[in-house]
Amino acid sequence: MSDSEEEEVQNRTVKITVVGEPATGKSSLCSRYLGGGGGGAGTGSGGTLGAEVVAGQCAGLRPPVPLQLCDVAGNALATAMLANYLYASDVVLFVYDLTNLQSFERLQTWFVKVREIFEPEMKKPVMALFGNKSDLEHQRAVRLSVVQKFASEHLLENYKGSARTGEMVNSAFTNLVARVLGMKVRVLPTATNGKSPPPREPEVNGRVTLEPSHSLIMNRKALRRIQRKASSSVCCIQ
Repeated sequence: MSDSEEEEVQNRTVKITVVGEPATGKSSLCSRYLGGGGGGAGTGSGGTLGAEVVAGQCAGLRPPVPLQLCDVAGNALATAMLANYLYASDVVLFVYDLTNLQSFERLQTWFVKVREIFEPEMKKPVMALFGNKSDLEHQRAVRLSVVQKFASEHLLENYKGSARTGEMVNSAFTNLVARVLGMKVRVLPTATNGKSPPPREPEVNGRVTLEPSHSLIMNRKALRRIQRKASSSVCCIQ
C-alpha cells in the first residue's frame, strides 16, 4: 500500500450499523469486537434504547481504520428514526439468534425496510448476515439451508459466530471493513501452545495482512512435485 493510500485509509471512518430483533446479541457483538468482552450496553439493562454509537478502530488492518459502530435497538424498526440511524452507513449487519427462529424470520422485514431507505441513495452499503450464539449450536432452531437461501436471494455476505466466545466476530467485521475499502485480506490464525493451528480455523483471534504473497506457497508446491517426481522415477534394484 502506497503512502497516499495509507493516508486515505487513515482519514476514512467506516460506519457499521448493526440491526435485528431484540435479544439477538447486537450490543454484545459490538462490545466483543471493540475488545470489551461478550457483554454489551444492553446486557442486564433492558436492551438498547434508540441507538448507541461507539467509536473504535479496525485494528486487524494496517494501518488501523477508524470505525463508527451504530447499535440499533430492536424496536427501532417501527419508528421513523431508523432512517436517521442508517444514514451514511458503509455496512449494515443483520443479526439473528440462531436458537430463535422468529429472530431470523423477522429479518425479511428488516431487509425490506433497509432496502427502501437506501433505494434513492447512489451509494449502497455492504450488507451481511450474522448468526449469533453459535456456542449454542446444539439448540439451533434456524436451518442452515434456509439461511443460505436467504443470503443468496438478497446477495448478502453470510457469517456465523458467537459474541460470548468471540468466534468469527473479528474476522467478520474486519472482512466487511476491508471490502468497503477495497482491500484484499487474508486471516492468519494464531499459533496455540507452540503448535501451528489447523488451517480451517482462521476466524479465531486472527491477524490480517494485506495483499499476501503466494510465492512461498508456490515454491513449496513446486518442491513437493520435484521430490515426488524424483522418488517415482529413480528405482534401482540390486
